[in-house]
Order: sequence, then C-alpha cells, then structure tokens
Amino acid sequence: MHTLISVNDLPTVPAPQLELRRGVLLDDPPEDERELHRERMRAAAPHLGTTSWFTRHSAAVLHGLPLFHADLEKVHLLYSGGGSGQIRRLAHVYKTPKVPPHTTVLDGLPVTTLARTAADLMRRTYFGPALALADAALRLGASRAELLREVKGGRGCRHSSEAVRRADARSESPYESQVRAIILQQGVPLPELQVNLFDADGFAGRPDFLWRQWGVVGEFDGAWKYSTLLAPGETVEQVLARQQDRQGRFEAMGLRVVRWGSEDVHTPGAVAASIRALIGDVVVEHRMCPEAHDYRKPRHRR
Repeated sequence: MHTLISVNDLPTVPAPQLELRRGVLLDDPPEDERELHRERMRAAAPHLGTTSWFTRHSAAVLHGLPLFHADLEKVHLLYSGGGSGQIRRLAHVYKTPKVPPHTTVLDGLPVTTLARTAADLMRRTYFGPALALADAALRLGASRAELLREVKGGRGCRHSSEAVRRADARSESPYESQVRAIILQQGVPLPELQVNLFDADGFAGRPDFLWRQWGVVGEFDGAWKYSTLLAPGETVEQVLARQQDRQGRFEAMGLRVVRWGSEDVHTPGAVAASIRALIGDVVVEHRMCPEAHDYRKPRHRR
C-alpha cells in the first residue's frame, strides 16, 4: 500500500550553489564552462580598480578565442604598475610594467584587446596552439600588424611571430590550425583552405584542405566539428550520414580523402605520413624559425 504525499509536504532540495568570490554565491551554475567563467568575471568586476583588467584566459573567453589547458576556475587579472603577481584561491593575478597594455571593454567588462590577449597566450604555448590562436584572432577581426606588434620581443616572441606570419583567417577550427602547423613543421606541401567544390549535381562541399595537384582532400573530424554542424533538431548521426554522402561525392570526382581526429594532432609524424601516403614523399622547406619546430612550451627568457 502506498501513502500519497502532498507536493507541499515534500522536503525542499536546495539548488546547487557555487562560490564565485568571497560572499558571492551563484545558484544553479551553468554547465558550460565559458558561461560559468563569465559569471566569475561579473562577480569580480565591481572590485577592480581603474588600472586593472581581465587578461589571458578570462579575456579569451570574452573574445571567443580557443583555449588550451585553461584554468577557468580562477579569473585572470592584470594589474598595472609593476611588482610581482600572485595566485589566490579564486584569482590569478599578474603584474604588468608601468606602460599600460592595450585594453578595451566587452560586455561592460575591462579586458585586454583581442590582439593583446592572443599574443599573451601565444607566447606561453608552442607553435601549433599559437597558430590556432593567430588564425582565430584574424578571423575575429584583429589585424596581422596588430598581432605582430603585440608579440614583438620577450618570451615566446620568435615562434609567436612565425605563427602570426603563417596565420590564415580561413581556418575554421583550432584543430584544423594544428594540423596545418604539423604540415609546416613536417615539410608537407601547403594545401588550399576551404575551397568550394562542385560536381554535376552542384555544390559538393568545402573541405578543410585541398591538395589540388595530387587530387587529395584533407578533413578534420571530431566532436567539436560535428557539434558546430548540427542544424536545429538534427542528430549527430544525421550529420555523420551527411558527411559520408559528401565524401562519396568527393570520391566520385576522383578525389582521395584523408581524415584526422582530435588525438592525431598529438602525433605529428602520423599526420604527415597519412598525407604522404597519398601525395608521395614530397618535402618542402617552409623556412620557419627553429623555435617553431619546438614541441615544448617556451621557457621564460630573462
């Protein structure tokens, strides 16, 4: 026998709360880590001085730049006036020399500019992610000249400058950019990017990479790409079927297709080998600086 309980008699389950800063709690925090980080920034904003800005990963969230191994549980703040930074429980604080950085305001929040933010992150990573950041910065509206000015001199300047010079706004995802970085590092011929291809039935597709001379198409696959291709009400399975149909049309045009996933960017030799299996042992000297061939993060230059 079951006993009926009135809805009014049910115990109240408190909504989950998250501490954004001391004394500031957020009810029912969003699952999206970028949106949650925006809430952290909004909570910190009233306590910033006139010479303080959101920087690095925090600024990247607002600008829409790709993030690599980002700590989004802390807000990243830049204070002008020199001195040393510190890591707090809910904030990572950096100090800048007396010359203020280039800054702007986004969504009512003071942040470093798109070019400065990209440069700050590029300096502290290696060439593949740096190229992804430079590609994205150009795509989002920064100029190549701005980026070159921001990466000039200091830590990571050589590989970052190389990334800016090689950047291409047509690259649509950070993974595509990292595959292109491998192509440059491994001496593989550079492909054309995002070329519209047509067959007898009309528009067949726009592959990520096209080696026209060898009749080869390169495509990056992964959860990131399929989520961006989802139309309203469409499932991942339907997107995959559409992609397979597109590949069939490419192959009917006489093109050979090579595909990579997100894990492949960590095995540069395998990516290069998969391309050379279709185009032959062609080696191109792309004349990049030695630092762009280093797969380690740049050390701090004193």
